[in-house]
Amino acid sequence: MGVVISRFLEKPYLSICLLFLVTSVSITSYAYSLLKPKDNSISEYFLSENADYFIGDIPPDDTGKIDFQKMHKVYWLSSTEWINDEEFKRITDSEYIWLRSKAFSTTEKEDLHLLLEHAGLNIEIFNDFGHSIFKYGEFSDPKYLPNIFQSKFSWVNIPNDKSEYYYLRLFHKKGILFSIKIIENLIGKQTALYREIALKNLTTIFFHSFFMMIGIICALVYFIEYKKQYNILLDFSAFSLCFGLLGLTSNEFIRYLFTNTHTLYVLSIISSNFVFIPMLSGVRRLFGSGTFRVLDFLIYIDVFICSLTTILVFSLPFSDISHSFIISTRSFFILFNVINIIGPIFITYESWKKGNKEAFGHFIGFSITLFLVILEIVLAIKYNETSPSGVVFWGVLFGVISQGFALERTLFTDRQKALLYKEDLLKAEKTLKESQLKTLQTKMNPHYLFNSLNTIHALHKIKPELIGDAIMSLANNYRFISDRTDRDWIPFEEEWNFLEDYLHLQKLRFYDTIQIDFKKSGDFSSVVLPPLLLQPIIENSFKHGFRGSSDIQFQLFIHAKMIKDSVFSFVVYDNGTGISEELLSDKQQLMNRSLGNIKERLKNLYSEFHFEISKNYPEGTRTEIEIILTSKVQLTS
Repeated sequence: MGVVISRFLEKPYLSICLLFLVTSVSITSYAYSLLKPKDNSISEYFLSENADYFIGDIPPDDTGKIDFQKMHKVYWLSSTEWINDEEFKRITDSEYIWLRSKAFSTTEKEDLHLLLEHAGLNIEIFNDFGHSIFKYGEFSDPKYLPNIFQSKFSWVNIPNDKSEYYYLRLFHKKGILFSIKIIENLIGKQTALYREIALKNLTTIFFHSFFMMIGIICALVYFIEYKKQYNILLDFSAFSLCFGLLGLTSNEFIRYLFTNTHTLYVLSIISSNFVFIPMLSGVRRLFGSGTFRVLDFLIYIDVFICSLTTILVFSLPFSDISHSFIISTRSFFILFNVINIIGPIFITYESWKKGNKEAFGHFIGFSITLFLVILEIVLAIKYNETSPSGVVFWGVLFGVISQGFALERTLFTDRQKALLYKEDLLKAEKTLKESQLKTLQTKMNPHYLFNSLNTIHALHKIKPELIGDAIMSLANNYRFISDRTDRDWIPFEEEWNFLEDYLHLQKLRFYDTIQIDFKKSGDFSSVVLPPLLLQPIIENSFKHGFRGSSDIQFQLFIHAKMIKDSVFSFVVYDNGTGISEELLSDKQQLMNRSLGNIKERLKNLYSEFHFEISKNYPEGTRTEIEIILTSKVQLTS
């Protein structure tokens, strides 16, 4: 039973069930909010559908009243169609704008309100009889106009009169964008209206909070498992955070409740501009850049355009150029957002056709998103709406869910492969170590033996009294090779004694032409190393560095030390012939030499180490090893 439960937990079934449960409940609650019995005290009132406008002002007369007879004679323009860029700029370049909206019938209804959101302008609303029913701000000095980045919310009481139209007089700073809208296009009793607005926004607030939590959790997992370099998880985290942040900061009810809407506006601009970049980066990591490096170019363009757009938006209150540029490029940005979705569709489709099954889920998600984004654009143009209707939200939702499942399958598959690979690696690790040691012994034994015998033969003629020491050192070395190299780890002191005997023979071989500085510093009592790790580094100096005239006084420096009781450092440098710049720049060829085996052994044995070969100045070669030691290594008998 325990085995069955364990296997079940290894699969992603629980996560899938939880996500399905949360999604089902949320969609059900959203459907209920649409299909529930309608509150008769609340009605829909679309300002943009009912409003006409004209550019300019009809100022009050000497008595302070506006002649509303003139209001019926001016040429009113319809706002129900898409306003082109030229007309949009003409509107923003005029300090005064008038809107005429059909009045809401208040027959048999009393105490009705609407919640008005406005930014960057002052407003006064009149009924048909010229009476002011609402006023915000003064119309004398543009210096005292509210900031475009600071939304204001006002409850407007609708009088019970016989007005056919309401007239909105708008005053804003010339050349600056402004906004005005009725929250959720609803009108009714204030208490019921407040409740209805909250319920309409509850689902979207929940979902965007859910995405933010996913982003935070993914980021935590990435940093906790930092060594595994789940970069795709970080991309998904950044995208989820941006999308969740965008939804929350642009939500009308959140803005209403939040006192510092300036901060929300700044976060909304940043997240909306940069939300595509981590999405594109994640797709690129999973499926590559595609034919013609499509995603590479798209990411570079995104970074440039999004950075420029953010700067332009933040400079709106100070620069007319920014205002004109943003208006004239509205159509471009609509097309650019569509291209940001078409790019991943092309890449995932291409990858799927090449046999990558994981690409199919992403392809479906992006395709649904594209369809709904286009639908959103069509609805916005048809009804001249600047704020999203919610269609895009569901498109991105489906896209993120499908991509999330595909990402989960990818990570789960990689994890299963990693576990199998780890098992195979553990089985092969001992064989690999033994093979490496045998390779080292095979290379070292004849070469070292012949050189040592030649040295002893030379001593027989020159200094026969040193033959005994040479034979003893050679015997110690071969005793070490036969007795210790079958172990995984040996105490540092044993390796050091082996090096001492090895260097004694080499010094006898080179007579007085070499000076060796052989020293250690620190406490090595707890240090264990794999056998024959250090000797090839020293041998490299004799084999490659000390070639040439016997008149040269060769110098070899060998220093082992402990740094802060946890870092083992071993440095060898000489004044030999050195390494050419060409060889140093070619790392593969450099590692093909004897030192390549050392680096491979370090990779297999240590998770944190530093290995470097460089030129020694003024001449020679320098080799450095730094190893971060752990307490997990145990000596084997």
